[in-house]
Amino acid sequence: MSPYVSLYGLAKAIDAKDVAAIERRVNFRAVRVSVARQLIPAYLAATGREGELKGARGEAVTGIGASLADPLLAQYLSPAALAAFLNDHAFPSGDGGAPLGPGRIGLDSVRDAWRLFAGAQTRGFRAVSFAVPVDRPADQQFRLHMRVRGFGWRLVGLELPKPVLQRL
Repeated sequence: MSPYVSLYGLAKAIDAKDVAAIERRVNFRAVRVSVARQLIPAYLAATGREGELKGARGEAVTGIGASLADPLLAQYLSPAALAAFLNDHAFPSGDGGAPLGPGRIGLDSVRDAWRLFAGAQTRGFRAVSFAVPVDRPADQQFRLHMRVRGFGWRLVGLELPKPVLQRL
């Protein structure tokens, strides 16, 4: 149950915009790398350069691109920005469409907690990912990846749904 308790603590910290609590619960460098590793292939595919993603070269391109993008993403994935991104209507899409963020993690009801539990995927005993928000279809859900570190769990990755990647 500890990853669920940790996710609940993260959700409450985000709702309260408690930057210090968010910093304790998130590995920001790992989250930035996870986002960059998704954005770079999406960008290359959108610009017709998906051929650069094939084989070992694709891994190198993605890895180098993620390293170069890290300082840029740092300004967008700060504790305050992450709280805004993970809250309702806090990160506008810029094109007049729906917000890009997943919306509130929302663990306010037993039904939502059950849906979160049912949609969770474990990766061994040290990692788990949660699909949020629980009330959206799978292709519109974000995945929050958490990993155990010491005696607690931290957010280490944010998997963006395909429509969000295309819009970004």
